[in-house]
Order: sequence, then C-alpha cells, then structure tokens
Amino acid sequence: MSRLEPWLVSYGLLGLTQSGLVPVLMPLVAPHGTSAGLTFAAFSLLGVFAPILGSWADGTGRHRDLLIWGTLGAGALFLLYDAVSASLRILFAVGAGLGAVAATTAGNVIAVQGMPESAWESRVALLQRFVSAGQVIGLVAAGLLARTHPNDGFVFAGVALLAAGALAFVSAPNRQAPGSRTMLLPRPIRGGDAGVFGPHHHGHHFSRRELTAYLNVINRPMRLFLLIWLISYAAMNGFATLFPVVMVRQFGMNPILPSGAYAIGVAFSLAIYSPVGMMTHRLGGERMLAVGFGARLAVLGLLLALSLLHVGSAAGWVVLAGFALIQFVWPLIAIAANSLSVRLMPTARGESVGLFNAATSLASAIGSALAGVIYDVSGFTGLAAVVFTAVAAGLLLCEFRLRPHILARSDLRIPKI
Repeated sequence: MSRLEPWLVSYGLLGLTQSGLVPVLMPLVAPHGTSAGLTFAAFSLLGVFAPILGSWADGTGRHRDLLIWGTLGAGALFLLYDAVSASLRILFAVGAGLGAVAATTAGNVIAVQGMPESAWESRVALLQRFVSAGQVIGLVAAGLLARTHPNDGFVFAGVALLAAGALAFVSAPNRQAPGSRTMLLPRPIRGGDAGVFGPHHHGHHFSRRELTAYLNVINRPMRLFLLIWLISYAAMNGFATLFPVVMVRQFGMNPILPSGAYAIGVAFSLAIYSPVGMMTHRLGGERMLAVGFGARLAVLGLLLALSLLHVGSAAGWVVLAGFALIQFVWPLIAIAANSLSVRLMPTARGESVGLFNAATSLASAIGSALAGVIYDVSGFTGLAAVVFTAVAAGLLLCEFRLRPHILARSDLRIPKI
C-alpha cells in the first residue's frame, strides 16, 4: 500500500495552479494575442533549468527546499500579479515559472525517499494522480472565474501555492543524504499541451558543463527526435495556449466552455494511458509517435477546413469538440515521446531524458510566443494552418527519417517477444 502524506496535496495544488488555472487565465487577461503568448512563454521558459536545479538538489539533498521555496515564491508573485502592469506581469510570470519548475523538479525524489525500490513506481504514479486531479479541478475553476473575475484567479492561485508551501514545510520528508541519486524511469507527460512540467520531469543529474559536453556527442536518432519534438510540440503547445483566447474573443464563447472542453479532454485521456503504454511497447515509440501525430493532424485538418469554409456560428462548437479530442489523444504522443527519450540513448538515459525535458520547456516557450503573434496577424485560420503544417512535418520526419535510423540500429529496436 502506498503511504499518503499531506505534502502530496501540495502537488495537487501545484497541478491546480500551473497546469489548470494559469494556462487558461494568463492568456485571457492579456490585452492581445502577442502579449498572451509572450507572457505564457515567460512562465514556461525557465523549465530549461530543470536539469541544473535537479543536479544541485541531488548534490545537496535539498529537494524538500525546492518544493517549499518554489511554491512559496510562485504563490507570492501570483498574489501580486493583478496589481502590476502588463510589462511587469511578464517578469512576474518568469519568477513564478521558476518557482513552479523548482517545485516540480523535486517531486519524484521526495515521493520515493525512504521507500523500497519495489514501491517507486506506485509512489510516482500516486504523485501523478494528485497532479492530474488538481489540473482538472483548476481548469474548471479557471472557466468559472474567467467570465467575471479572471484576475481573482491569480489571487486564488497564489493562496493555493502558499498553502502548498505550508503543507510541504510541515509534512515533506527531511533532506536525504547529499549525493544520493534516485534514478527513475520517466513517466509520460500528463495534462495536455499547455500544462507545464509535472513532477515526473526530474532533473537527471547533469551540470551545465556536462550538458554542453553531452550535446556534442548526442547520437543522430536522438538529434532527429529532438528536432521533431521542437517543431511539433512548439506548434501544438502554442495552439493550446491561445485556444481560450480564440474561443472567447473570436467565437464569442463563455470562458467556461473552452476551459471545460480542456478539462474533459484531459480527464478522459487519463483512462487510456495504460493501454497506450502497452501498445507503445509492442509497436515502438517512433511508430506510436507517428500515430499520435496522425490523430491530431486529422482533427486539425477538420478545424482548418471549417475555418476556411466559414460555415457560421456552429463552427465554434465543432472547434470546441475538436480541441477536446486533441487533448484526448495526447497520451499517444506523450508516452511515445517519453519512451523514445529513454530508448534512443541506451547508455545515457538520464541525460537523454534531461535533454528531452529541457527541449519540451524550450518548445513550450517558443510555441506560445509565436502563436500569439500568428493569431494577431491572421486569426484562427492562420494559427490552425501553421500548427497543421508543423504537425505534418513532424509526422513525415518521424516516418521517413527517424524510423529508418532506428530500424538500421539493432540496439534501438524493441526486442521481439
């Protein structure tokens, strides 16, 4: 049986804020699309420092401190978010994002401290359930607040994160011995595109100098995978970031509707992680990634066609349903990507996953910033067209470049059972 401790609620509150309230409210309170994209990009960008934070915590044993001070710092900044100007909000978003990254980086290690290795996977899975439940609640709360009191949502987020820090202070395990390294297999990214990192993104133990050296010797399949991920995930994440803005400002919908569609898609997607994981083991990460891209491409193609045909007010409801479907098929991409991040560098899995996490954060920031500009210039049609093109490029690269490289190397193939 997995032990339940109050500090686990801290990660539920973190999921509620950083993956529920913030992805909906931060773009909506911005004055225009460009500002929306840049602000959320600022919140996401410092995720690239997760490996460095993880390396520091591993060397000092201060994972508990990352959780406490990360949540308290982010909470304090969100409490003041409504009181500052639009330009200062970008700086506050950077600081809050750094606090969230610090807290999430520590999650896996805290979860398994003092536990036998046989219990690690169940403990990390328990942690993820708290994060995922918090996100769904946060998405619903964001929709309820967005119509009349969107800025109050940041006060709510600030209070929730301060409560998370207080819970962690009184109940999180004390520091482990410096230099103790808990190596866990990565868990799939949960929560859809615009959710920032969950606690399954551990820092994976390399310093800045080691990271620079490692980038010089990374193998060709991993380089191809990271390129595919940067192109495709940047576009998909940007689409998710601007989606609430599109539905409210272009289609005139109540904010509860896009937020609810997001929550429904994420909630139902949680049920298919296990079967998709088994399918990925049989088919291979590169094939499942292509399937996931293909599923999203089909939905994006429908949304783009609707936008081009100008079919009227009913189009908004179809776009809403399409976005829920886009989030529902996320596990196909998430599990495949995590599988590839482990398998493509079999002799350096920790570093490989760390690079993948950093690339995810970088893609999130770039995608959000560019999506805001594209939406301001060409509206939903232009945004959907760019995202469709980027995902199509990812699918083609996956099938015709990455897969042949994997098939050509026996050490990267899935063993036949």
